[in-house]
Amino acid sequence: MGGEQAAILLVGVVHVFAVCVLLWMLVKAGDGAPGIDFWWGNDARDEPEPPPEPVAPGGAALPLPVSEPSRVRLREPGRLADAHPRPARRPAHEPHPVRTPDRG
Repeated sequence: MGGEQAAILLVGVVHVFAVCVLLWMLVKAGDGAPGIDFWWGNDARDEPEPPPEPVAPGGAALPLPVSEPSRVRLREPGRLADAHPRPARRPAHEPHPVRTPDRG
């Protein structure tokens, strides 16, 4: 057997070994990973359980009872500055009295 034939044989053996390891890992996959049935289209597993309801720190249910919606809805068109009223302007100052020079 020549050097080229040995190299091709070695590459082929490594690929066959890798395919066997991949199939073994798919068969022994955990609950979260797709099994061997996933690849052939006849997944006979039950439907996954729905995720648990979110719980706030301390065990309170979400949304919290003190929560309230935002005053500003950012998805609507328009500027963000238009959502808040402008602060009141200072009142206008009274004009200064006109002084007349005192020449005496």
